[in-house]
Amino acid sequence: MSDDKDTSAAETKPKGKRSSGKTSRKKTPQSVSVKETTTQKAALIEAEEASDRASAVRSGTSSGTKFGAIIGLVAAMVLAMLVNVFAARHYKRWDFTQGGLYTLSRATIETLHNLGEPIRIDVLVPASDPLSLSLRHLLTAYGAETTRLAVHFTDPDRHAAEFLAVQRKYDERVIDGRVVSDAAIVISRGDRAFFVTPRDLVEVENAEDSLARPKLEQALTVGIRAVTSTGQTQICFTSGHGEKSIEQGATGLGALRDRLRLNGHEVVTSSAKTPANDNPAPTSFSGCRVVVVAGPDEKLPAEETQKLIAFVEQGGNVLIAAGPIPNDKSELYEDLGLGPILEKFGLELDKNFIFETDPRLRSSQGFGETFMPITRPHAVTEGFLGAETTGNGPIFTVVSSLKATGKGSAATTPLLVTSDDALGMVNFFAWAKNPSEPIAKDGDAKGPLTISYAAELPAKAGASRGARLVAIASSSPMMGENWMSDDLRGTAIFVESAIAWLASSPTPVDIPKKPAMSASLRLSEDALASIFRYVVIFIPLASALVGIAIQLRRRSTERRREPKPRDEQ
Repeated sequence: MSDDKDTSAAETKPKGKRSSGKTSRKKTPQSVSVKETTTQKAALIEAEEASDRASAVRSGTSSGTKFGAIIGLVAAMVLAMLVNVFAARHYKRWDFTQGGLYTLSRATIETLHNLGEPIRIDVLVPASDPLSLSLRHLLTAYGAETTRLAVHFTDPDRHAAEFLAVQRKYDERVIDGRVVSDAAIVISRGDRAFFVTPRDLVEVENAEDSLARPKLEQALTVGIRAVTSTGQTQICFTSGHGEKSIEQGATGLGALRDRLRLNGHEVVTSSAKTPANDNPAPTSFSGCRVVVVAGPDEKLPAEETQKLIAFVEQGGNVLIAAGPIPNDKSELYEDLGLGPILEKFGLELDKNFIFETDPRLRSSQGFGETFMPITRPHAVTEGFLGAETTGNGPIFTVVSSLKATGKGSAATTPLLVTSDDALGMVNFFAWAKNPSEPIAKDGDAKGPLTISYAAELPAKAGASRGARLVAIASSSPMMGENWMSDDLRGTAIFVESAIAWLASSPTPVDIPKKPAMSASLRLSEDALASIFRYVVIFIPLASALVGIAIQLRRRSTERRREPKPRDEQ
């Protein structure tokens, strides 16, 4: 019994203590361990933060870091300045327009680089005119090549007073049959001026389809050359021996005459013959800078050849284009009487007929009598080097070969040659009776053969240079078709470049044709109905659908971002 009582008392004692609320719980080993762990973690975090702050302070206040930042800043500033200087000295524009509308030709760049005095260009085109923007872009390209252009845009609609001032300045002047009221652009240098009309800027390709071809660069470059040229050089074409005429026509050289005049030359017909009463051609070559013998088919008399030689001895320049001409019986080649003048420059015309057998150079038609020669480095061929690979070079037909004799004091340079596979057939007339694929035989000349030479005599005392000669062993370059067909454009440029070299003139202005563009907008009923559907129905409907899709997307996103309610404990 006593043991039971003691046990009961021991059990009731703790209950009394809990009920009083004054008794504290004893700390168990597990609670002490958790507290210590928490304290250690907090200490470690504080230590890491202190280390980071100390590291940040050390890195931010390091003198080496500050010095490096200053050096980097200075280097960036110097680099930016060098980039600006390089960009200013090496200005570059990229032309991505169709046909390279704002890409300048070699002749234009040469003209701008050779400007010795300031040139003023007054553009009198309204800002609303589509040509105004094109002129601004093109003149920006001009300004990138020279600092001697002063360009002024005067809008007649917005600046009437300035426009009238320009017109009054040139009110009484007539230049090449033009007056200032006709001018869209006025180019001037000192007292000299040139008027560019709207017709000079645009060529109407097809009036029905409203297609127009821009000619802005050609008009501007020709105008600049007109006010900077010191005088016209006279180009004389011989006549009376079957030469090509400088008059208009399919076989005439009227287009070449116009091109030469465009480049500042005076073109006349001259003859060494004593004129008849109805022939006003002069009998001498006095005043001529260059004499052109354009494809004669009759022999020049000895006295006329001697007059040409006398002209050369006085410092004159000659262009000869003469190929193989059969005689009346078609048995031999005609002697054109040009041997003495060629001999003066150490050249000789071979009596053969060239066939080009290289398929890369010969025409697909015929037996190789029509081909594209290979160009050799010279001032005349500067724009044609490698043209035989692109198909843009001169094309010749019915050609003989030339050779340098080594006689005389003239310096000779080949301009155009054939391939190694070409041959110069001597017995052409026998072959022509039964033509077949040409094969080289004994006595025939083997390629490469030269078909054009440039030669220059030593300069006389007080002269800047000696007399010059360009000889072409074919009359085909002097055919009028070369200036009418785009496929033969390379031949026309070769002839013009040869004349320019003989006359010591700048590179001829030859601006590649720009693509024709529509000058107006024509809409049919179907086109108008289609535009109406797109503007009134399709575009608004598409915009509405896109807006609805965006709104639905936003709502779905907002719903996913809303916080979820916590579960009750």
